[in-house]
Amino acid sequence: MNTNLPKTNAPGGDYVPVVVHGGVAYVSGQLPRRGDELLFKGKVGAEVDLATAQRAAAVCAELCLAALAEAVGGLDRVEQILRITGYVASAPGFAQQSQVMNGASEVFVAHLGNRGRHARTSVGVAELPRGAPVEIDIIAAIRAG
Repeated sequence: MNTNLPKTNAPGGDYVPVVVHGGVAYVSGQLPRRGDELLFKGKVGAEVDLATAQRAAAVCAELCLAALAEAVGGLDRVEQILRITGYVASAPGFAQQSQVMNGASEVFVAHLGNRGRHARTSVGVAELPRGAPVEIDIIAAIRAG
């Protein structure tokens, strides 16, 4: 299993990256960025092709894991990724949101094995913050520690 994760990004507003309550961690939506730099921009199906959108989703997933690991003291404390929600800024007629999100799902399994298998929702939206093509949030079960 892969354990190399990027540095977490500071929140873009008045919220926290992760809230842990009752053994469940809720990770705020992550954009494909490093610091203040958005790595991908545009709508999927127009300026962004499917393969690029999958890479953007993978970056978002790694950032979700990095924020989660930082908040709970490491990925060893993650019992299970319960659910991911992926928002895809979609050009008119683009209907492959779930294929975009496969890029994220593969990251969770690569880092956590079976603990990374999850329920998932993929949603097409008109716009995302900063013009990002993808945003992902997750919910995870955390082991007591």
